[in-house]
Amino acid sequence: MPEINQELVQIFVDKAKAVAATVVEKESIHDALNYVVEVCKAKAPAQLLAEENVPKGPLGPYGCPTRVKKILAAPDLDDADFQELASACEKEGIECINKGLRKHLAGIEVGLSYALVGVAASGTCLAVNDVEDVRLSGMISETHVLMLKKSQIYPDLPSIAPILRKCMEAGQGTYTTLITGPSRTADIERVGAIGVHGPLELHIILLEG
Repeated sequence: MPEINQELVQIFVDKAKAVAATVVEKESIHDALNYVVEVCKAKAPAQLLAEENVPKGPLGPYGCPTRVKKILAAPDLDDADFQELASACEKEGIECINKGLRKHLAGIEVGLSYALVGVAASGTCLAVNDVEDVRLSGMISETHVLMLKKSQIYPDLPSIAPILRKCMEAGQGTYTTLITGPSRTADIERVGAIGVHGPLELHIILLEG
């Protein structure tokens, strides 16, 4: 197991926070899953930005109906971790799913997935997977939570080039994304907007393993 470089971890934390990401440290996957449930509990219901045949709540800030039962999507977890998360969600009245995210394109409260590596110089996470549901969990959720091992934090982008090259040479199409903070753009009249192309919030859970 690679050693944890605490100096790199601190640089990563500082840079990620500077681009409006929330960063927390957890000792175990159990603690991380409990944190994700708390994030979902505290979050306002998602606004249904497209038609979806589900019960609808009051109109949100942008005049769209809100989701009545919150959804936490975690398609990247193994069976045991997903069952633990689903049990915790059930106690809080939260629907926990790990497939079929295309049925909820109108909006999901929280999406949970893993980051392969982190880049300290910019507070960036590299997410690589070949499953559409995992990709959607980080795109259509209002809040995206990424779990990252501290031992997988690298100094800068050039240092992760061999990892990217290996992914590209695997011979299989993947969704490969560099994520730095919540989604933002200034395409329209140079006015900054959050959440236009993805999540409104990004949480990064740093794991000890």
